[in-house]
Amino acid sequence: MQPKGTNMMLPGSERSLDYRPEPRKKAFWIGLGIIAVVSIAALIWVAYGLSAREKNFEANLKKRLELIAASQVQLFEALIERSVEQANRVINSELFKLYASEIHLVENDVSRIVAGVLPGEEPLDEGLAQLSAQLPMMQNLLVEFTRISGYLSGRVVNRNGTVYLATDSLSTPLRSDQVAIIKSALEQQESKFGPLQHTEQGLVVEAYLPIFPPEGSGLDRAPVAVLVLAKIVHDRLSAISASDLMEKGERVRMVQKVGQSYQEVVPWLPGQLKTIKSPLPLGSEERLPFAVRPALAGEATVYSIGVPISGPDWWIVIEADYGIAREELRGQQKALTSIAILLILFFGVTFGAVWAVFIGGQERKLAKHFEHLAQEIDKQRQLLDQINNNIEDYIVLYDLQGRFQYVNPAFAKAVDRDPEELIGLDNEAVFGYDSAKRLEYSDQQVLTTQESYIFNEKVYLKSRLHHLQICKAPLKDNHGKVTGIVSVIRDVTELIEVQRLQEQATHKTVEALVRAIEQTDPYLAGHSRLMGVLGVEVAKALNASDVEIATIDTAANLCQIGKLFVDRKLLFKAEPLTAEEKKHMEGHIEHAAKVLEGIDFGLPIYEAITQMNETPDGRGYPKGLEGDDIVFTARVLSVVNSFCAMVQPRVYRGARSVSETLSVIEDSIGSYDPRVVDALKEVVHSALGEKLLARYQNNP
Repeated sequence: MQPKGTNMMLPGSERSLDYRPEPRKKAFWIGLGIIAVVSIAALIWVAYGLSAREKNFEANLKKRLELIAASQVQLFEALIERSVEQANRVINSELFKLYASEIHLVENDVSRIVAGVLPGEEPLDEGLAQLSAQLPMMQNLLVEFTRISGYLSGRVVNRNGTVYLATDSLSTPLRSDQVAIIKSALEQQESKFGPLQHTEQGLVVEAYLPIFPPEGSGLDRAPVAVLVLAKIVHDRLSAISASDLMEKGERVRMVQKVGQSYQEVVPWLPGQLKTIKSPLPLGSEERLPFAVRPALAGEATVYSIGVPISGPDWWIVIEADYGIAREELRGQQKALTSIAILLILFFGVTFGAVWAVFIGGQERKLAKHFEHLAQEIDKQRQLLDQINNNIEDYIVLYDLQGRFQYVNPAFAKAVDRDPEELIGLDNEAVFGYDSAKRLEYSDQQVLTTQESYIFNEKVYLKSRLHHLQICKAPLKDNHGKVTGIVSVIRDVTELIEVQRLQEQATHKTVEALVRAIEQTDPYLAGHSRLMGVLGVEVAKALNASDVEIATIDTAANLCQIGKLFVDRKLLFKAEPLTAEEKKHMEGHIEHAAKVLEGIDFGLPIYEAITQMNETPDGRGYPKGLEGDDIVFTARVLSVVNSFCAMVQPRVYRGARSVSETLSVIEDSIGSYDPRVVDALKEVVHSALGEKLLARYQNNP
């Protein structure tokens, strides 16, 4: 009996099947088809591999050239920044600001001040004569500054284009391009730089820095003059224009725009400036995109990229020789092609037959298992992609070296880059050096404590200041080892702006209440403002916190609000108050407490106002608190309130002098905190204190 599922054959039947032409022909064509498929797949793989390596090569070269360019730009910008910082010591000098402002006010007589009185002219009036007498001293100061700071020359030009200060008396007239840059610096109220120029001393750059009038001069904030400084930068440019990051066939070039043409800066050649004949797709503050193009100096083909230097119309252009840069890539292409040929031969000889004969149920089962597994993985990937692609928060994954391993689309959009471009970069490449250092400190905290850390940071994204709330947590593997840091970032700029507007609204409300108080009692006009400014300075002298300073400032403006509810007859009574009237007057604190109670200022305003009439010896009101039971802000307000009340006139007496007032306060032992009294004396005897008293006593 034949077992079920078996196939019984006669002897010799298998042999007859092996030699039949139809199965052999069929097997031949199947094998040939497999070889053809493998060959096509190999060719596609070669084409894809060559394309991928080409893209990877250009992406890596682009990143490296960008890094070289960025490092060179940072060096040049640091050179410019140092020059501006040196010059700021002059233009921010109160002496130069004041002299420039006075010259500005007599601009029509500047030539008489500089050249002196000519025969037959009227002598200078007292003011012009004084400015003329000060001219040599100001010129000596400018000469000394340029000598110490390493500048070649310096000039001060007024708004009419007249040079009235110069480091040498034989200064040549201003060139037309200098006049244009001076006009631009005055109109835009910012520092400008002229193009590099070749001189006998070497390459020279000119900086044009606007000089503003001093505060309190009564003039508007427009510049009154421009400081023109010339500096020799030949040696520094020669030192900067090299980089250890460069490889064979790569070079750094510096380009500047002069009018409508471009020049290459070549400090090592005669003339030092070389006009570029080939057109460049550059505009002000525009980058030269990474591309293959002719070299700046010749017919050679290069990969190049250009990055603008902030300030002057300068660019750093990094070039890589096309042939040299692609040497390694050509070797990879040859190796890939050879591997593909070997694969075709190997699969043609062996794999086709093996695949046709031995593929079976187990392989199909495994294939289905992996297919199911791939589907599950793809579902999870799609879910994560949907979450990461649609979430508004920024998600960043760093490795232990601070390099980006993953960024979500929201973060890439915020920094205006492609997600793939960000992989491998660090915070410095994206946010700049200063912000990167601050973020690096938080990274160290996370790695040290191995706990999550939440903090706020301010960074610039797309040239706009953003307030970010950042949560960082360690990323651990299955063994608990930290392998990186996950950062979730929320942009709270809009929330911060809303808070700022709310604070402004609160401030305006306080101002309105102060005006209401002053309308009730004209003798209080200026009292609250003087209390506020003096109280803030006293608190600063006592090293108070920012919260305490803000509390004193606001409470000083609101401390008299209770007097709105006091009988006006008592407020304006010229005779001494009776005990009952005095008690009624002291009730203004209770009125103020009722008004302010329940209002959320975000600061302890209520305690400061309700306790400011308490005294350390316990004889104050309304509760008779003693010593440290009285909050610090109230103790400051108590001293400042008494001082401001005595130095300003009242209906029943005139104003007392500062010295008399301080003596009265010092003699009131037990009524005031001695530390606060000492701090008040220090403030009112300072230049700032005298200025504040003069302002608010004379102009309440």
